Amino acid sequence: MNDSLSFESLFQGAEKAAHKAMDDHGRGEYDEFALHAGVAIERLAKAVLVKMNPLYIASGKVQFGGPQKAAKIYTITVSEALTRLQSLNILKVSDQLRLLIEQRNGTVHASGDDESKSQIPTLATTIAAMLKHLNIPIDTFWGRWTSAINVAVNKQRSEIERDVQIRIRQARHRFDDRFKGLPQELKERAISLEPHVITAAFDHFVEIDSKTFPSSIMTPGPPCPSCTAETTLLFGMVDRSADQTQYAPDGITCHACRLSLDGFDEMAALRDSLGPSNEAYEQLRTETLSAFFGGHWDTN
Repeated sequence: MNDSLSFESLFQGAEKAAHKAMDDHGRGEYDEFALHAGVAIERLAKAVLVKMNPLYIASGKVQFGGPQKAAKIYTITVSEALTRLQSLNILKVSDQLRLLIEQRNGTVHASGDDESKSQIPTLATTIAAMLKHLNIPIDTFWGRWTSAINVAVNKQRSEIERDVQIRIRQARHRFDDRFKGLPQELKERAISLEPHVITAAFDHFVEIDSKTFPSSIMTPGPPCPSCTAETTLLFGMVDRSADQTQYAPDGITCHACRLSLDGFDEMAALRDSLGPSNEAYEQLRTETLSAFFGGHWDTN
């Protein structure tokens, strides 16, 4: 069996493909994510089988090329490899895992990218099961992506909170990659640049009991949770009562690392994860809305 089918070659190929998958996901290239995730799972599955017995990945088909060419050995498909691992009680082939492999093979296409986008936990748990069998630490395989992978499989967090935390880490790695090999001063300067945003009405105005209110308010925001640069924060109206109109965080963007969170749910997930930092966040919110409307204003 040639070197490309050795344990070391298959393991390294799986690691490289898995990292590419996470990079693809961070760029929003979900079809590419499914492709590389499937490749990572296939190569690691075959690496596990080769480690046990090289014959476990042989398909039984051999093509002879004549006296001047070496015989070509065919290996089993990824589905066959996963089935063998399941029969050995190394991992469970779930419906989500089958779907990911189908997406990788191009036999199904994710509707609006939503199905592929949500497949990081499937990739993470499948890889984790095989690494456990190999007795290899997760961080040895995932490297800088270890934190994101740990978040992806943390069932104590809600799905939306896991998604937000993964995207924060993806933005951080994209930002780091942009400045790889460049002087540290350039990276620090990019973080220090201000987005030149003033507190102002945004989008459209709403009339309530003969009073006009902005549907949204844009303002300079807190430090980015990914790269620490100054952000742009958006407040959206959540209560249309003239006596007690209320606004809540509705989005945040970073000019430096391009992190973007949208909607009340994603912002609530971000705030829940801030811990003690949330006090400063609340203070910023109160000051912003008070400055915009003048005097005291209910910002709950």
